[in-house]
Amino acid sequence: MFVGGVDKTDTGMVQSFRITASGTVGQLNTYLSGTGDDDVSGTSEAGDRFGAAVTAVNTAPRAVSSTATMRLAVGIPNEAIGTVAKAGAITTFSLLGSPGAGERWLEAGDGDGIPGPAGANQNLGRSIHYTGTGLYVGMPYGPSTYGALHALLMSNVTAGGTIAAVTTYQPGQGGLPAAGTRFGYTAR
Repeated sequence: MFVGGVDKTDTGMVQSFRITASGTVGQLNTYLSGTGDDDVSGTSEAGDRFGAAVTAVNTAPRAVSSTATMRLAVGIPNEAIGTVAKAGAITTFSLLGSPGAGERWLEAGDGDGIPGPAGANQNLGRSIHYTGTGLYVGMPYGPSTYGALHALLMSNVTAGGTIAAVTTYQPGQGGLPAAGTRFGYTAR
C-alpha cells in the first residue's frame, strides 16, 4: 500500500460498507493508522497489520443507529509501542461519521484496563470480539505465562468513557487450571 506516496507494505487498512434494505451497497469509510493528514491516532508504518482483526457491534439493534451505538474495533497486532516491537494496539471507532471522530486508542498499560506494560511480540489486537456490552481482548502471548482474556466494558473502549474495572480470565485464577499455552488466542 502507498501512504503519502511511500510504499508501506502490510501497513493495513479497513473499509466499512452500508447495505440498504433494498440491497444497495455503498462504501462508508476507509480506516488507516494516522497518515499525517487525518485525525486517526498512530502512524501508518510498514508491517503494522492494521485491521488484522476487526469486530463490529450495534449496541442497540432495535433502535435507530447512531454514532454511539455502532462500534468498530480494529486490531493492530504488529504496532510498535515506543521502542517495543510488535507490542500491538487496538483502536475503536464509531462506524458512523468521520473515522477519527470518537476514536479510542488502547495499548497495554495505558490505563484503559489492559494490563501492562507493553511487551515485545505480545501482538495485542490479534484476538478481539465485541458484544453488546463490551470488548473481549485476548493476549495469548503475554504478559502472563499462559495468556489471558480481558473483558473491557463499553465505557473503557469508547472515547470519553469512564474507565471501569476489567474482568480478566487467565489460567491459574478463578478456577482455571494453571496449565496450557496461548489462552486468549481466539476471543469469541
